[in-house]
Amino acid sequence: MTIPNVRKWLEIPPVIERHGEIDVLRDDLIDGGSKARFLPFLINGAKEVVFGGPFCGGAPYSLAVLGREAGIKVTLFYAKRKNHHRRQVGSLKHGAKIYQVPYGYMTNVQSKARRYAEDNDALFLPLGFDVPEAEDPFVEFIESIRKKQGDYDEVWCAVGSGMLARCLSRGFPNSSIQGVSVGLKSRQDKQDFGGNVTIHESGYKFAQPSKGSSPFSSCENYDKKAWEQCVTKSKNRVLFWNVMG
Repeated sequence: MTIPNVRKWLEIPPVIERHGEIDVLRDDLIDGGSKARFLPFLINGAKEVVFGGPFCGGAPYSLAVLGREAGIKVTLFYAKRKNHHRRQVGSLKHGAKIYQVPYGYMTNVQSKARRYAEDNDALFLPLGFDVPEAEDPFVEFIESIRKKQGDYDEVWCAVGSGMLARCLSRGFPNSSIQGVSVGLKSRQDKQDFGGNVTIHESGYKFAQPSKGSSPFSSCENYDKKAWEQCVTKSKNRVLFWNVMG
């Protein structure tokens, strides 16, 4: 299915609010969050897109939102659990199909999703949609923020797949990128984030929700864990990147 305007979401004007001494980029106000800005570039032309991820992850929900908008079938694989998480419920409402995998270690979930995609001539996307084709449009958007707002001393974000931190490193080369790890540390350790990126441990497992609070809608399994540290550790002129509510 061809998407008529792949730049539609990339060009939605960002909302930046001041909370205390921190500027907050509120992509939670976009249904699908920050990933919706570059996803059209990845799924354009596909008839079906397949993804395997954690039950509480925002990426599959974002894919469901964009798939419905573009008329592209979305098939999601998760580890089997008794009740659907709110993200999964939202994905179903947007028309995605869900398969639950018994003995659902992430390697098994990914394997089942990849095999399904191969058998059904569908597009398989990896965790975090972390593929080279996504980076350039996302960096373009980040650079537009820098042109409008100027340089920040620090830019804070949550780090799952690591793509956001890498793109922020490119888009804000003069800023210190402070990432809070909420994903697989073993995967992050293999990456070259750039010399201006510092990674902090969140102190939570990914499936554990944040115990903190935020004055804006923020994902309890992702962004809110970074916000907890941003409000206590950040210095000088700071931007916090809120991916999803």
